[in-house]
Amino acid sequence: MNTFRIITLTSVIALFSTFSLKAQTPYRQFGIKAGMNISNITTNLSAYTTKDIVGGNVSLTYDRVHMRFLTVGGEINLVQRGFSNSIMITDSVGTQLGIAELRNKFNYFSLPVKLGVQLGNRAYIFGNVAFVPGYLLKAIAETPVVNANGQIIDYTWQDATETASQFELSTQIEVGIGVTKAKRYKFYVSAAKQQGWTNLFDNPASTFNIKSTGIIISTGMKMEFGKGLFK
Repeated sequence: MNTFRIITLTSVIALFSTFSLKAQTPYRQFGIKAGMNISNITTNLSAYTTKDIVGGNVSLTYDRVHMRFLTVGGEINLVQRGFSNSIMITDSVGTQLGIAELRNKFNYFSLPVKLGVQLGNRAYIFGNVAFVPGYLLKAIAETPVVNANGQIIDYTWQDATETASQFELSTQIEVGIGVTKAKRYKFYVSAAKQQGWTNLFDNPASTFNIKSTGIIISTGMKMEFGKGLFK
């Protein structure tokens, strides 16, 4: 092998090694996102029918990006979950006047731990799976107040924190799309499917097996720090 070939081969190897090191240099993304959580429950009681409740969701986010596509991160999250179930309204002698909804809401502080992928530059897509431990801040039962004609005129709030489980564990799958502006600001929308694995109520003797489920729709923004996609 002549000197020219040796120099050429060495240059190619050096260039490839430099590119590989740059491509694998990790960088960080800090951000915030907010949206709505359309939540309900799954239960082992087939006759127990429930309806969705819409709550809020806000998070501080952090991601460490490796090899320009692999993300490892976490969130500090406040989220409201819940469900509603129908109850029959009767008068003082038991005559049925109508049906109303009893609303059950659970406010959590959670710390999702995420593993995912992020593909693209100015326009990008991403997805992640998360393990989500949550701590109950407050549980509320909203009961309808009706008049003599069976019409709902108001709702009363009752603190139900003592009857709910203090800790909740769930998993989550999230996908989203976004755009990058000014090389470091990432704006995106995402949708996530959440599934609980622990009972919402703290009663070991109960035959109810009630677990949260829901769809979270969010908009957010991230800022890149360190070695990013355009550096």
